Amino acid sequence: MAMAEAALDVFDTRFFKALCEPTRVEIMRKLVLLGACDVGTIAGGLAQDRSVISRHLAVLERAGICQTRKIGRRVFYDIDGPHNVAKVASILDAMKPMAELCKPFEEFTHQDTKHQIKKGAA
Repeated sequence: MAMAEAALDVFDTRFFKALCEPTRVEIMRKLVLLGACDVGTIAGGLAQDRSVISRHLAVLERAGICQTRKIGRRVFYDIDGPHNVAKVASILDAMKPMAELCKPFEEFTHQDTKHQIKKGAA
């Protein structure tokens, strides 16, 4: 059980929440294609107002997915590639042992009914 608990530590809800919103994914795509941009450039071509895009960018920044840099009065956003690669690598590393721990429907006992389901049984 300790292995499972250790593996679960990498499941950072802030990171996953940031990735599961279509507008934030679109913002990430723009940043990958364009490089560092200000909110006005990022908002261009998106359906949401700049204020909404700013809130999405704040979520991405808090999750560590992007970084900001203030130059003069403008704030520029950019994807933090090394952080994101390291984060995904740690998630994959944690999930590898789960392949042994989590084998779908390969002999388990349901807590309520005490029925056993064998792999391949209907």
